Amino acid sequence: KNIERMREKIPNIHIRTSLIVGFPGETEEQFKELKQFVQTVKFDRLGVFTYSQEEGTPAANFPNQIDEEIKAKRREEIMLLQKEISLQKNKEKIGHIYDIMIEENLEKDHVYIGRTMYDAPEVDGVVYVYTDRTLKIGSLEKVRIIDALEYDLLGEMLSESC
Repeated sequence: KNIERMREKIPNIHIRTSLIVGFPGETEEQFKELKQFVQTVKFDRLGVFTYSQEEGTPAANFPNQIDEEIKAKRREEIMLLQKEISLQKNKEKIGHIYDIMIEENLEKDHVYIGRTMYDAPEVDGVVYVYTDRTLKIGSLEKVRIIDALEYDLLGEMLSESC
């Protein structure tokens, strides 16, 4: 309910989180609830990690440690679910204009890599920006999104800069 209210009050909000699967004692039913939660909330960005038994931590001695294969399978299930959600959310951005921070020039076919204010460097997807202009690394440029991949966006430059 809180996330729904935030999305109603702040239309362009992007919600991100990280999850740990396979914590000692996690049941199949709890995992199903987690998957349903991810499906319902549709996070804009989601990281999923497997619980790691670290020596000296209280949880390392908890009963009902989860098998590594089960943890990996659970992580993969949620990541596949999130991949579909991410593609859906990226497709909704087609036609919209964003201020893109230019970070890299691929030096072929006038393609640059940038990111929106919603994307963390080295963690989230990027925007591939197509232009005949020479762009300055670090500049903010107005870009129209023309296509979407699971995690990345494709965009074209507008005539004016930010």
